Amino acid sequence: MTQSGCVMSLNVQSSHDEEIGIVQMLIEVWRNRWWIFLCVFLVAAVFTIAAFTITPIYRSSAVLIPASADRSSMNGSLSSALGQLGGLASLAGVSVSSNDSTTVEALAVLQSRQFTQKFIDEHDLMPKLFSSKWDAAGVKWRVGEKDQPTSAQAYRYFNDKIRMINQDKKTGLVTVQIDWKDRNEATNWANDLIQMINMEMRDRAIEKATASIGFLEKELATTSTIETRDAINRLIEVQIKQRMLATVTQEYAFRVVDKAVVSDITDPVKPKKLLLLIAGPFFGGFIGVVAVILIGVVRRPGVAQQRTE
Repeated sequence: MTQSGCVMSLNVQSSHDEEIGIVQMLIEVWRNRWWIFLCVFLVAAVFTIAAFTITPIYRSSAVLIPASADRSSMNGSLSSALGQLGGLASLAGVSVSSNDSTTVEALAVLQSRQFTQKFIDEHDLMPKLFSSKWDAAGVKWRVGEKDQPTSAQAYRYFNDKIRMINQDKKTGLVTVQIDWKDRNEATNWANDLIQMINMEMRDRAIEKATASIGFLEKELATTSTIETRDAINRLIEVQIKQRMLATVTQEYAFRVVDKAVVSDITDPVKPKKLLLLIAGPFFGGFIGVVAVILIGVVRRPGVAQQRTE
């Protein structure tokens, strides 16, 4: 027989063996169909129980826009004064910051460990975040001092599992999202976070402007050059306006475009009951078929003989 004939014969034999293998698998599946049905029923039951017993998680989202338009109008006069003072302005902590950098700073503060822990402490969230370790009746921890949750653990849990902050690079819109088992608390936390970050950035702006004004006033008292005094006076005027703006503006860092509202009780983000109810039978059928096929392969005479050898 030629070499090409041998190859064709081997290909036919291999194809025939594959067909026999597929037929055997189908026979094995049909022979054990009741075990597969049982597996479908059990897995579907587990998924169904999970769908109705897992604590639902609700989502509240607020949409924000950076509130930097009012501050940008002061940058022109501030830039001209800075050009004359140079290093003195740097010592005073006065600089022209872009709208983007101001927003980046506010977002960084919003997600920072210090700010988050402050929010957790002010809202007394430790017992809620770790409710399984908290004795509400006795108002104390159920566990010993070594096993009590720490502030660092609370920050990681809140930052990784509960709060999510996203910014659309095209529109600049910022979304603050809270996922929590209590839909009312989720909404309150989202709105309170926004209010708190605006207050935080306001306080920082007021403190910075006040410190700059104090430094510039001391320099003004010791400066006799008319041009320098004029530039310092303009800087002081700008800083006073910035402090006034921060004092009277409630939405200093972010303006609320769409306030967080309470989700419907029938609309949790997880678990997805319908998805679990549909996935249960399919997953159970897949497990059952794979298990039957694997058991059939192991029990084949050729395989058993190889294992014996």
